Amino acid sequence: MVRATFSDYVALTKPKIVPLLVMVALGSAVVSTNLVAHKTVPDTGVLIGVLLGGALASAGALALNSYLEIGIDSQMRRTRSRPLPSHRIVPASHALFVGFGLLFLGVGTAFLTVNLVSTAFIALGAFVYVPVYTIWLKPRTSWNIVLGGFAGSCAALAGWYAVTLESSIIAWILAALVFVWTPTHFWSLAVITDEDYSAVGIPMLPSLVGPRAASRYIVANTLLLIPVSLMFSFFLSGVGLLLYLGVAVVFDGALLLTNIKLLRSPTKDNAWLAFKFSSPYLAVIFIAAMVSVLV
Repeated sequence: MVRATFSDYVALTKPKIVPLLVMVALGSAVVSTNLVAHKTVPDTGVLIGVLLGGALASAGALALNSYLEIGIDSQMRRTRSRPLPSHRIVPASHALFVGFGLLFLGVGTAFLTVNLVSTAFIALGAFVYVPVYTIWLKPRTSWNIVLGGFAGSCAALAGWYAVTLESSIIAWILAALVFVWTPTHFWSLAVITDEDYSAVGIPMLPSLVGPRAASRYIVANTLLLIPVSLMFSFFLSGVGLLLYLGVAVVFDGALLLTNIKLLRSPTKDNAWLAFKFSSPYLAVIFIAAMVSVLV
């Protein structure tokens, strides 16, 4: 038996996802601070609280996802080398302790440092991701990743309401941006791994309809994503408006082109290109949103 290392326990939390959620919360907090609270940067304590609490809660939810999907991961080529299916963490129940521990610490940190509304969205994000998406939606419907995308939207709402309780359409535009981006990103990955999903009986859209039809859905979803990303520009002016529009138009156009390339030739190489380009898209747009309100 291979002894688990610290990096194995870190891998349970899928550490490539957590920084993106932190970036979403940070971007939303900075935007709300400038456009609604009329300050430059959020209060340090509030910012640390929502980012640390959100990161810990997200890591906990992802660790619980890793535990719940041991059986699926052990049958898929892309995931069978993860710590739990490869039996590097034994017993597997250790993942439960890690997951619930991190989740409790995250929600507790938010509860002690930010308001109840922001804390509630952090907890809601974990709830949507674990029981709603992982347990209920993913094994039952091809709408799994579409509806499950609201878990990421909660990061944007937690960041916004940590700064101000004043509700705004801007907060929900930022949340919608995450929600609509999610299918474009994950369907591209699912085109690459459609055989794996079919083998384990997970009704991910590309495994049900095939790569060519899935690529049409990806393009259609991206055509919905583009106007959502541009809606934020209506609340900007001057240099900030020009900066945000410049970044958004360039990245929207490039994302659409990679998706069209996949549509014209739905190969795994083109799906990989679309997936890799969509990976930084959300972070870039949220960074552009932050910079646009700061300038």
